[in-house]
Parts: sequence; structure tokens; C-alpha cells
Amino acid sequence: MTATPRSRRLRTLAAALVTTAALSLTACQTGTADATGVVDSIQPPAPGTESAEKQSPATGTDSDTSGASSDSGDSKDSGSSGNSVNSGSSGKEATQVADRKTAKKTTSCTAKGTKVTVTDAPRPINHLLIKATNTSDTTCHLYYAPYLRFDQAQSAVPFIEESKPQAVVTLEPGESGYAGVLTSTPDGSHPYDATSLTLYYAARSGQGSTGAPSHPALPFDSVRIDSSNAVTYWQTSAADALMW
Repeated sequence: MTATPRSRRLRTLAAALVTTAALSLTACQTGTADATGVVDSIQPPAPGTESAEKQSPATGTDSDTSGASSDSGDSKDSGSSGNSVNSGSSGKEATQVADRKTAKKTTSCTAKGTKVTVTDAPRPINHLLIKATNTSDTTCHLYYAPYLRFDQAQSAVPFIEESKPQAVVTLEPGESGYAGVLTSTPDGSHPYDATSLTLYYAARSGQGSTGAPSHPALPFDSVRIDSSNAVTYWQTSAADALMW
């Protein structure tokens, strides 16, 4: 059968329609087609594809491993730090307990554990220097000032309040404390010559004395005493004791 021009045009149109439909179908499957039906291969992937790639099992596994490693490290560091702190605390407590157990025993100085000497001070004039040395093996404290009584005086020699130190004098074994004694002044009244001295150690409470008294020898056969007679608080040096 011979094709007429009309039939040839119809076949051509049908072929074109089929081709266009095929191109449209291909564009929907592989990419985006422009207005002319040509597919642009550099267009980005369809929405959802990139998110799916980021959530791949491999990436997820890496994240979990990293997290586990971080957690493990933190846990290890935290544990080590905690052990160090606990160890330090335990060591500190043990040291404190040991210190309490080995703390030095101290007591008030008394005549039993000290040696007392009295010497004449060349300066200032009319002064005596009392020296008390700890002869025991225990640390002791010299509280306040020595209670002094020359001969059979009715009361102890007054303290020089201005001489009060900032801290109690503490004597390790072999160490000494000092007190200065003003014996008389030109303005003093009721002078007499004392031939003996009795020394009492003040109690920690400040009320009365503690222990037995000491009876140190005077530097001369007698010492002139009058109403100005006074004694300093215990000092750590002879120079401090003779300042008043």
C-alpha cells in the first residue's frame, strides 16, 4: 500500500510524541529536565538523599566509638582523679593522726625541772637578772612573771605590767627564760637589806603558783630593797628582761 503524504505526516507526528514521552520518563527517573526536555546531569540529588548518607551505619558507628572512647577516657580520668583525692585525703588524715599521737608533751615550768640563777646586772644599775633554765626532757611554759619574796616579806614583788610579752615564754629542754628585777631607786622608801630570795612559778590560770618554790642564791651577802622593788614578766632574752 502506497503511503500518502498525509499518512506520512501522521506517522512522523506519532513518532515525535513517542520520543517526547520517552524523554520525559527518563528525566523523572534520573534528573531534572529543562523546558526543552534535556536532562541536566549536574543538578543536586533529590531531597532526602544527603540526609540518608549522613545517617549511614559507618558514620553512626564512628560517632558511637568516639563517644565511647571519650566516655571511657573521662571515666578513667575521673576515677584516677578521685583516687588521687581520696589517697591525698587519707594520707592527710593519717598524718594528722600521727601528729596527734606524736605531739610533744608540755607542762608548766616548776622548780623540779628548772635551774634558777640570780646575777647582778651591771646596767642598768640596781637590777638583778633571773635566769631559769629547763633541765628536764619536757618542754615547759613560763607563765606571767615569777612570784618573788625577799626574806619574809608579806607580799610578792609587784609585776611591771609594761613588760608583758605578746606570747608565753616556752622553754625546750636546755633553753632559758629571763626576768629583770628592779631592787631600789633613789626615790624609794623603807629600804632594807635582803639576804634571801624565794621564787614561785605562776600557774597557767594566773591564780597563785604551781609546784614547789625555788630558793636561788643572791649574788652578794645582801641586796638593798625598797618600795620601788618590781619584777618583769618572763622574757626570751636577757636584753628584754633588763629594759625596765
